[in-house]
Amino acid sequence: MRKINKIFTFTYNNYSDWRIIKMASKNADRALVEIAFHGRGGQGGITASNLLVKAAYNTGKYPFVMAFPVFGPERRGAPVGAYARISTHQLFDRTKIDEPDIMVIMDHSILKSVNPITSLKEGGTLLVNAPGTVNDFRKEYGVHPSIKLGIVDILQIDIDIGLMIGGNIPILNTPILGAFCKLFEDIPLDVMLDVIKEKFSGNGKATLNAKGATIAFESLQVS
Repeated sequence: MRKINKIFTFTYNNYSDWRIIKMASKNADRALVEIAFHGRGGQGGITASNLLVKAAYNTGKYPFVMAFPVFGPERRGAPVGAYARISTHQLFDRTKIDEPDIMVIMDHSILKSVNPITSLKEGGTLLVNAPGTVNDFRKEYGVHPSIKLGIVDILQIDIDIGLMIGGNIPILNTPILGAFCKLFEDIPLDVMLDVIKEKFSGNGKATLNAKGATIAFESLQVS
């Protein structure tokens, strides 16, 4: 049987339709990283997952990538999950990720109603947009000592540099991706910044979004 060494990877579009986002083939060691984003509608978690897989692909280390959302009620502020898989080998599993290696909490306030942290893989990595310190957050939410925890106050960053939509809605996704690069060194910050600048080059916000990502990278507390 002829070996197939390339794969189409997809992302959800309008719930059930698939849209091609990448095709690649490359010889590499087997590795799979599963990432979950949790936030609210309108916070950019879906865009973040798509930018993340593009940056992972651009590193040359992960030739097979996919990103897809899972929606709650269709309204701004409703819980939204977005998921990403990046891999050195072909991806066939398009199901929801139940035990991610890395979890990103776009807005810590969602933890008051749901706590997806309990689904994080033991020894995994947790990135949270929240004020305060890493130690305080770990105690308040009972984050297991085996979890690598990163905390960054993106709201304050947005206020400081004016990274807002319409002057009053903070942009969370691009700064959280900058912080992500500090926790996951396989994606260098400069690669992520290139993806961010390309995404926002058409609306004049490329430089400001890249600045937010850079400050979040530099400001991240890790324990």
